[in-house]
Amino acid sequence: MNIIQRFKYALTGRLPQGNTSLFPMGGQLINDFQKQHEFVKNGYMGNAIIYSIISQSSRKFSTVPRHLYQIKDKQAFSQYKALLGDGTPTTGKAIATALNFRRKAMVPVEKHPIIDLLNRPNPTQGGAAFFENLYGFKQINGAGSAWANRGGNPTGEPVELWCLPSADIVIVIGKNPDGSYDYLEPAGYQLQNGWVSNLRKEDVLYWKYFNPYWSSSGSHLYGLAPLEAGGMVANERNKADKTSATIMQNQGSKGVLYSTDPKGMSVDTRDKLQNRLDQEVNGLRNNGRVALANSPLGYVDLGRTTVELSIDAIKRSSKEDLCNVFSFPPVLLDPSKGTLANLEASIKFYVVNKVIPEWCGLRDDLNAWLLPMYKGAVGNLWIEPDFASLPELQEDLEKQVNAVMKIWPLTPNQMLEFLGWETDPNNPEMNKRYIPANLVPLDQVNQPATDISGDVSGLQKYGLLDY
Repeated sequence: MNIIQRFKYALTGRLPQGNTSLFPMGGQLINDFQKQHEFVKNGYMGNAIIYSIISQSSRKFSTVPRHLYQIKDKQAFSQYKALLGDGTPTTGKAIATALNFRRKAMVPVEKHPIIDLLNRPNPTQGGAAFFENLYGFKQINGAGSAWANRGGNPTGEPVELWCLPSADIVIVIGKNPDGSYDYLEPAGYQLQNGWVSNLRKEDVLYWKYFNPYWSSSGSHLYGLAPLEAGGMVANERNKADKTSATIMQNQGSKGVLYSTDPKGMSVDTRDKLQNRLDQEVNGLRNNGRVALANSPLGYVDLGRTTVELSIDAIKRSSKEDLCNVFSFPPVLLDPSKGTLANLEASIKFYVVNKVIPEWCGLRDDLNAWLLPMYKGAVGNLWIEPDFASLPELQEDLEKQVNAVMKIWPLTPNQMLEFLGWETDPNNPEMNKRYIPANLVPLDQVNQPATDISGDVSGLQKYGLLDY
C-alpha cells in the first residue's frame, strides 16, 4: 500500500491490517511459512499430501445439495435449528426428528433469484465449483472469501458471486467515537493483488476459522489457517520429498566389487568387467537385479542408508500428522491399506464430524450475509444444506425405515410423520392401523388343528381332489 492510500484511510478513520499469518515467538519464527502466499505455494501446490487432503475435502464438501426454504412455523424452525446446532444428529431417530421439525417449519421454494444465484454464482462457475473453491481457500488460508457484485447499485440484489483469493484479502478496521481503533470487527476489506480494490463490508463474505491469537495488530480478525499449526510438519515433509528426489536422481554406486585374488586384476580385465556390469547390472533397466560372476568375487552391499530409512519414517509420521491437522482420515489417502468396512466407517466419520459441521457454519454465515440483500427475505427465507441426501447417511435412514415399518400399531401417516416425510391426510386409509396377517395370539398356538374332513369330502365329490 502506498503512502497516499494510507493517508486516505487515516483521514476516514479506517486502517488496513495486513494479512500476516506468522508471528515471532521467542525471537524465532514458528515455521517457515512467512506469508499467506506460502501456504498456497509451499503448502497446497508444493506438498502432495496437503494437496490430496484439501482437494478431496473440497470436492466432498461441494456435493452437499443446497435448497431455499420459506419459514412457515418459527417455533418449529427454532426447534430445528436447536436440534442441529453446529452439526447434525447421527442416529436414525435424531435425524428423523430433525427432518420432522424441518417439514413443520419450512416448505421448499421452487423459484427465486437466490436459487439461481447459488446454482450459477457467476459466468465461469456452477454452484459446486464455487463452494469447492470457497472451502478450499478456507482450508489453505484459514478463511473463505466471496464478493457479491450488485451491478453498481449499493442496495441492489446481487447479480454475481465471486470467490476471492483469501491470501490477498486485507481487513480494514474503523475508529471508535473516542478515537481508538475498533479491533472487534472489520469495517471493510481490501483486495490487494497487483492492485488495490476497496470492498464494502456488506458485500464480502469472510467465512473463517477461529483464531485465538488476540493482538492489537488485528491478527485475530483473520482466520487461523490449519497450516499455522501444521507448518513445521509440512516443511518436514517437503524436505523429505526433496531429499528422496535428490537421492533418486543421484543414486551413486550401490556397491563395490573387488577381486579376492591376492594378485588383483589387470586394468584391462577391470574395464571389461565394468562394461559387462554396465550392460547387465547397472542402469534403470537392471534396477534391483543381481548378476552372477564366474570368478571368486566378493560384494559389499551398501544397501539403504540410515538417512533413507529415516526419510521413510518421516514421510509416514508427517502424513498422519497432516491428516490430523485437517481432521482427515489417513486411510482415505491409501485405500489399499484398509478394509471396505474401515473405508466406509472412515468416510462416514469424516462426513459427520467434518463436512457437516463445516456446512453448518457456512449455512449460518451465508444466510446472515446474503438474505439481507433481498427485500423481505430475512425471517421468511432460509438457505439450508440437505444432509439427509448424503449417501453416507442413507444406511442409517434405511435402518430407520425398516424399523418403523415393523411397528404395526402406527398408522401409515404416523410412520411417514415419524420419518419426517410428507403425510397424506386426505386419504382415510392412511389413518388406519394395519395388523400383520401372519401373526396369531399366543393362546391359539397349542390349540388342535381344525377338522377339515368335511371340506375334503365335498371337494372329492366334485372331482376337485385326486387324493
